[in-house]
Amino acid sequence: MTTTLFAQDIQDIAAQRGIVPPPVKPRRRPAVRKKAQLVPARLRQAALDAITAYRASPEYAALLADLPTLNLLQLRQRLAAALAGPHFAPMLAVTRDSSSLLDKLEQFLDGMIPKAVSLGLFGQAIAILGVGGSVGVVTDLSSTNYKAGVYLCVSGDIGFDAGAEAAICVGFWRNAVGDLSGSYAGAETDITDLVGLDAAGFDHEDELALVFVGADLGIDDGVDGTTSYVYELDVGSEPDYQPGEATYLVQFGVLTCVNSKNGYDTVYLNFTQDGDKTMYRFPAWNGNQMCQQDKDPDWYQWNLGLIAKCNSYLTLTLHAGDYTLAQTVTVKPSTFAGVGSSQTFTWDDKTDLIDEVTYTVVATRMK
Repeated sequence: MTTTLFAQDIQDIAAQRGIVPPPVKPRRRPAVRKKAQLVPARLRQAALDAITAYRASPEYAALLADLPTLNLLQLRQRLAAALAGPHFAPMLAVTRDSSSLLDKLEQFLDGMIPKAVSLGLFGQAIAILGVGGSVGVVTDLSSTNYKAGVYLCVSGDIGFDAGAEAAICVGFWRNAVGDLSGSYAGAETDITDLVGLDAAGFDHEDELALVFVGADLGIDDGVDGTTSYVYELDVGSEPDYQPGEATYLVQFGVLTCVNSKNGYDTVYLNFTQDGDKTMYRFPAWNGNQMCQQDKDPDWYQWNLGLIAKCNSYLTLTLHAGDYTLAQTVTVKPSTFAGVGSSQTFTWDDKTDLIDEVTYTVVATRMK
């Protein structure tokens, strides 16, 4: 499993974002928590029923067969299709309808009502960043302000049985997509009410915030006292990672606001590779606030750190506040003076007869 394409994609994203393998920490004594304090029992039952049905399906067999050759974008597409498919539809219906007085009472007594649900792979065999964990798709349950994306959960402790071969798991999350990142502490998850169900509970900011459930996860009560880290790899419809190999590698450094549109603009980028239709987004969610130097010297530059790859060229679109600059930037690494050389590119766009929006970015050829 360590040589799968999606694992290599995760390694690349980790390198781009400065994500490092979490340190192995001494086991701490887990907080005293009432047994079975997870999510309401009917949600766990719905998850177990859905996982059982999915594992018996041709789609799951195909996923396992294709897993070594799937990149992260393809894995996301497979898992998203499964979560939106017929096997998990009853579970999602039950989970979205978890606001009755009975559920709220059970939440108070026995767990949490989730705001997001995920479907992913779980186990030591994934060897993400060299440690055990889970990777998959996560989606909000709310029909308003809906978001979806990819999560990565890694653990620097021995919390996952080495025999777990990338089992499928459902995750219930206390927070909505966009607020999932952070450190999670393993919590007691001794449940006996559902035969065939494994569960791992995690606290975040001293509250039960994440529960993974599934069959044959290989947890074996090993999650107590572990420390795991959750990263949201992308949020929204546009991916922020590029799978596969390419001829050139370009790093985008300092973005400078020469003229802003509305004083402070929330800025983000979209880019395409070699004219392909796939649109990538940086950063993954929201953007960075920027303002021209004479208005605010603390907000006129942003060191992106974005690394992009291509075989011929990259096309970048800049969004500043509610305005998308009509002018795009085309970067052709073959025109650079060689590896390590840099060029400065400019967006310059008139929004009307008076106002002009201008940004520059420094690009360095890395390969």
